Amino acid sequence: MKKNLWKICVLSMALATFAACEQKEEMDGIKLNKIDALAESCDAIDFDNVTTEGYLSEVYTIRGVGPIMVHNTARNSAGEMGTENRAMLFDTGMPTGDDDDLHADWGKALIIQELGVENEPNDNQWGGEMLLTFPKAMTLQSMNVLDIDTYEDNSWVYLLDAEDKELHKVMLKALGDNSKQTVDLGNTAGVMKLKVVLAGNEGYVGSGAIDDIMFCETPDVVTPPTDVVTGCTRTQGYWKNHADPSKKKYDKTWDAYLNKAFYKSGMTYLQVLKTAPKNGNAYIILAHQFIAAELNVAAGASIPTDVKNAWLAAEAYFKGETTPARAELIAWAELLDKYNNGVVGPGHCD
Repeated sequence: MKKNLWKICVLSMALATFAACEQKEEMDGIKLNKIDALAESCDAIDFDNVTTEGYLSEVYTIRGVGPIMVHNTARNSAGEMGTENRAMLFDTGMPTGDDDDLHADWGKALIIQELGVENEPNDNQWGGEMLLTFPKAMTLQSMNVLDIDTYEDNSWVYLLDAEDKELHKVMLKALGDNSKQTVDLGNTAGVMKLKVVLAGNEGYVGSGAIDDIMFCETPDVVTPPTDVVTGCTRTQGYWKNHADPSKKKYDKTWDAYLNKAFYKSGMTYLQVLKTAPKNGNAYIILAHQFIAAELNVAAGASIPTDVKNAWLAAEAYFKGETTPARAELIAWAELLDKYNNGVVGPGHCD
């Protein structure tokens, strides 16, 4: 909620300066702990290492990876979305303008600068969109969001791939003035773009800020090896029963696949694997064996040339590039089933 401008006297400025010094030491400690806690392939954007003043077009991660392109657009009081970049950083420890509702101990956070205000960090009361574009595919884990008011109840986070296909979305909780929330981004793999839409259902509204975007590098797309015999294989039943991260028997091979979209099915890999092939649905029958084979390869199993050819033919079918007869789909599924059961290939895991 927009409030009156802060009235700061000389004494309070001195106190604020002292507090800021203490806060910087505290934030430095938090940042170091954050790096220590990250896996080698994981990283975060906390905006605290950015020295750019004015509008922001790119950022680097805590580990120095980048540039990650930033482009925020603002909505005006009539609901019209602009095109110019209005991405700006806001010091949550020393609020400016009329944004004391963004007061927090987060250090710097990303906002959409308000239309009609120049050269001053002040979040746009009419909302808009934030867009961060990564240099390569990432697996998004979580981020922090500040000040989603109760009337800003149509605010969303969208995760997109390189072709702008939606991989995951989550609605931000309208928790009220100066509210803080950590948003679970579903450990979604293959993300190239993070889009945040700030809006409400009562007029054109949508102030707020984001910070601490946590992510890991998405493993490269699996290319089945054919020459060297390595690893072992498991059945579709194994993979279906070892896909719950909350259980001890969870197989970490699933990390890059739990929320991964299965081609044009409208479902994730796991959802397809849990779908029964009603009435002998050849698509689902083949998909079950295909997914198990891909997970086996991702887990380190080698794959014979004939099985690889069936796998690639099935992939072309799932992409919509071919229209094979049902008999072909079943034949590919049977060969992949033999591979997954260890009849052909490196053999089944004991």
